[in-house]
Amino acid sequence: MSRPSVSIRKAAMPSFENLEALKKRGKTLIYTTHYMEEAERLCDRIVIIDHGKMIANDTLQGLHKLLPVTNVIAIDLDPADGFKPEKMLALPEVKSCELRDGTLRVGVHDLSRGAPGVLRWLAENAHSYHHVSSEQPDLETVFLTLTGRSLRDS
Repeated sequence: MSRPSVSIRKAAMPSFENLEALKKRGKTLIYTTHYMEEAERLCDRIVIIDHGKMIANDTLQGLHKLLPVTNVIAIDLDPADGFKPEKMLALPEVKSCELRDGTLRVGVHDLSRGAPGVLRWLAENAHSYHHVSSEQPDLETVFLTLTGRSLRDS
């Protein structure tokens, strides 16, 4: 079955734990699923097939590198009045930037290089903030980016 129902999924949960145990023992598994969380949790390599064509084959980290933005820095500004997000696009590590409801969301490819530059720029331009967090896209985001649609659109 390529699309298990919820009731079958619940009944299969103990076997999913068995698959994880086999993986820990170094066994090779070939696993097909439409549930991205399962693939992230279980698979060392992920193949994305769209309309019968393989469009990606890599580790989860490798798939993230295919995205224009692999990390988003979320910064709660104090206050956000007058802040112009487009000015941040001048920084070489910044790939996207938007301000919504006082939270600045800055897309960068390399978090370790991008975050210090972004925070330094904010301080140098007198923009204070009270909270910073980072997010990495999940496999669903990778799928949406590579195929241009969600699984429900298939």
